[in-house]
Amino acid sequence: MLVSLIAAVTLTQSSGVWRLKPSFDPRDPKEAWAMTVDSQVEGVAHHATFEFTRSTRSRSRSKTVVAYGWDKLAIDDQEGESIRGWDAVVGPRGQLLKMDDTTDLNYRRMLAPMVFVYPEKAIAIGDKWSVEVTPLDSGRKLNYSYEAKSRELVDGVNTVIVAAKLKEDGETAISGSGTWWLSKVGKVVKFEMKLHNWIIPMAGNDVTDVVLRGKAL
Repeated sequence: MLVSLIAAVTLTQSSGVWRLKPSFDPRDPKEAWAMTVDSQVEGVAHHATFEFTRSTRSRSRSKTVVAYGWDKLAIDDQEGESIRGWDAVVGPRGQLLKMDDTTDLNYRRMLAPMVFVYPEKAIAIGDKWSVEVTPLDSGRKLNYSYEAKSRELVDGVNTVIVAAKLKEDGETAISGSGTWWLSKVGKVVKFEMKLHNWIIPMAGNDVTDVVLRGKAL
């Protein structure tokens, strides 16, 4: 029995087919990632940590309503604090479409590089896909492009490594590139994004270049 099970798992892994789907599930709604943010502002290095949370409130074929949160935010070794969360609407592939009506659209721009936009079909190593996201808040379009590069075992989880690029339309646009590690079922295990002109509404809509790193808790 054990030999058969090992053989079945090995066959599945060696097939190289990954059916990645968004992991939004109201029955198991909350996911969290330990985040670090590193930046240079006027030649001074800054380091921040927080827990990035996403809770699924409801889901349908056309949209999913989620709540994002930044918990235990600590900047440059200051004591951590929690920030009021934000409700948002995401599309069927995980793309962030709009914030709730009481939240400035720049929060969507801030969060957009922290979401993964899933492929429409199963992928194999070497496959590429791209998505143009048109927000529902009349904001700027955002273009994502991805390539499945290889596989890696991360903390005992088989993951596919996906290279990512993003580019926002307009002036002072957010752009960046990085890497995502996803489980066989599409859970984000970890990610790293290097961003140019990332906007931070809580800091007066300042823009800065940063490196974001997240790892599932």
